[in-house]
Amino acid sequence: MKHATPHLPHSICRILLMTVLLLSMATPSIAQESAFFAHPQRSAMLPGNVSNVSVVDSHLYCFASGVLFKATRSGEEILEFWADTDFVKLGEGIEYITQRPNSNEIYYTRRDSKGKSYLFCCTAFGTSDEDSRQIKFGGGFFNKGMTVEHPTFSADGKVLVFASLEKSHSEGGYDLWYSLYENGQWAMPVNLGNRINTSADEVSPSIYNDWLIFSSNGHPEDNGHMSLYSSRLIADHVIGDTVGMLQIGRSRVQRLPVPLNSAMSDDFDMAYDKINNCGYWVSTRTTSSTDSQLFSFPGILNGIFFWGVIRDRRDDLMPGVRVEAIQDGKHVCHSYTDVDGQYRLYLQCNQNYEIKYQLDNHFIEHEFINTTKDGDENLISDFRRDIVLHGLLVGERLIYNDLFGPDADIELSDFGIEQLEPLVRFLNDNPSLIVDMTLANDITTDGNFNRMLTQRRIQTVENYLKEHLIPSIKVSIENGCSGSSGCSDGTGRSRLTVVLREK
Repeated sequence: MKHATPHLPHSICRILLMTVLLLSMATPSIAQESAFFAHPQRSAMLPGNVSNVSVVDSHLYCFASGVLFKATRSGEEILEFWADTDFVKLGEGIEYITQRPNSNEIYYTRRDSKGKSYLFCCTAFGTSDEDSRQIKFGGGFFNKGMTVEHPTFSADGKVLVFASLEKSHSEGGYDLWYSLYENGQWAMPVNLGNRINTSADEVSPSIYNDWLIFSSNGHPEDNGHMSLYSSRLIADHVIGDTVGMLQIGRSRVQRLPVPLNSAMSDDFDMAYDKINNCGYWVSTRTTSSTDSQLFSFPGILNGIFFWGVIRDRRDDLMPGVRVEAIQDGKHVCHSYTDVDGQYRLYLQCNQNYEIKYQLDNHFIEHEFINTTKDGDENLISDFRRDIVLHGLLVGERLIYNDLFGPDADIELSDFGIEQLEPLVRFLNDNPSLIVDMTLANDITTDGNFNRMLTQRRIQTVENYLKEHLIPSIKVSIENGCSGSSGCSDGTGRSRLTVVLREK
């Protein structure tokens, strides 16, 4: 398996333990801003390659460089890692632990001297080797002991899913298998089939509610890299988080979107802590090393990645734009566009949000969205919105056309109000500016009529601005048709020219 790590002798483990203690004390913890996903957070350093991440009763475990580590956390924040002492009595070679729901049984995998990993069970932490037993599946050739890696359980504890290099009935490489708990024992495992398994490797399964999450480097989207996938578990009956007899392996498979997956790195082994609403996974995306390291995100899976690209009116990409999600008038989360003008927010499903895009000296854009899930059985769905953010610099002329419609109306049209609203928001956000406006109307060839119409329309614009601008903003509006001949070319145009000045 691509990320498997061989077991190391005790002497090396002790050296690595001292190293990680020093690193954990020297590495500052990373605080999370909110319970919504914005960017992957690299967690406290661990030596060498990290693999086999699990959450047991809200405790986070990692296997790295031959040592099983346990994290000390404050909520979702990782403070430091320590070598786990509860499993010393169980001997060497333990790489992964998990707990079977609705029981006090601890399941763990243990690698023998030949490098094969087998599944064991004990009844409590800190028990001795004599109190544990190897799990052997019932039926056929499996009863002699099947290699098992990274076991995970359904919410009711009746279904076990794991990875194995078993060659019989295999699609090739590591495959995912499942076994049902029947009559007090685990039944003969069943291969999950070729919708999930490929001729390459499928590893690191975990179950989140009724979703199977796993890693693969054999699906067409992978480009040879390990990527995170999800597939719904189809059940005969579902009660809350509990799933019954599962017909898994037949549902649609989704490659999880960026940034959980990245284009040129391996991403695998996701574990989720429901108590703290925080997920963890392993990635090689760090630029300083090819080693895999632990990443985390605060937030609830089964949501919406809201993302897009922001450009200016010259079609140039805009880094540094703040994108904020607001719900019921309260800040929920925010992100900033990167050098490629991209922003990403992770939002909950079926919720109403106000999205605010802002950058200094640019109009603040607002929009309202509803994060309705799609119908494709995706664990996480994409919601893309690209924005053009307009800026208005001091001394620059900005022209608004046809604020009043094609006729000689003196009231602002809906289109005219739509054009002026961003200007009003911009001015209210920059109250230190002085605004000079010139309104001109070439409605007819009669210059006097155009001049009088312009004066009436100036009053309309003044009333609108007085109603919507804060009182300290100084605005002057001139009649662009006030000359002796007025405006008389009969083009039918109506234009408002805006220039900003510093006080």
